[in-house]
Amino acid sequence: MTSLEATGTIAAGPDTVGAQRRILTVLVISQIFSGAGLAAGVTVGALLAQDMLGTTGLAGLPSALFAAGSALAAISVGRISQAKGRRPGLAAGYLAGAIGSAGVIAAAVLDQPVLLFLALFVYGAGTATNLQARYAGADLAAPAHRARAVSTVLVATTLGGVVGPNLAAPTGALGETLGIPYLAGPFLLAGAAYALAALVLAVWLRPDPSSSPAPRPTPTPTVRRPRPARRPTRLRRGPRAAGWSWAPWS
Repeated sequence: MTSLEATGTIAAGPDTVGAQRRILTVLVISQIFSGAGLAAGVTVGALLAQDMLGTTGLAGLPSALFAAGSALAAISVGRISQAKGRRPGLAAGYLAGAIGSAGVIAAAVLDQPVLLFLALFVYGAGTATNLQARYAGADLAAPAHRARAVSTVLVATTLGGVVGPNLAAPTGALGETLGIPYLAGPFLLAGAAYALAALVLAVWLRPDPSSSPAPRPTPTPTVRRPRPARRPTRLRRGPRAAGWSWAPWS
């Protein structure tokens, strides 16, 4: 006997599979850029603050500002993503990180520590966006492939994180040729990387992962094995059941 039951099989058509591949490709490219921008700024942020303040007493403040800015941006990016989609939310977060990088460069050129701290706070938005972008890779993935999608985006971030610090010295030298302090040079890379990540997402992250229908469980036919037939109970007719009376033969 056959019947239809929901067994949890996911119907992922060719359109969904192709869209998921495009989304992962775009996210990988953007995460390489953003990973480089994140690592470049974090590497020299404390050193730049120490150089501008002339003391190590507040050298840990940049890291605290990164974390505070990231926490606030996580709420903002999450609300934008929920209301309008992943694409505008992530692009806005990376754009804020690029603006923060430009603010750090301006503060270093003008020698304004207060502006530096404000810019580092805004720069933290890139960190929150970088963390949230990995979940966009799992929006259209089938449940069995969601972990692989998230890890793919995470590996791309790691690649950017390896490249960023290695470019700190070249970008520092480039900054000096442009009249920017050496320690602020890596923020040129951070600003450009965040801006490119925002551009890639705004232009090519289509369809929007959060607004596209995810694969749904569909009913599939299953075969039920028939139950074994029960043996009929045999009734024994005894003397009492038939109304007979028994007596010994004389």
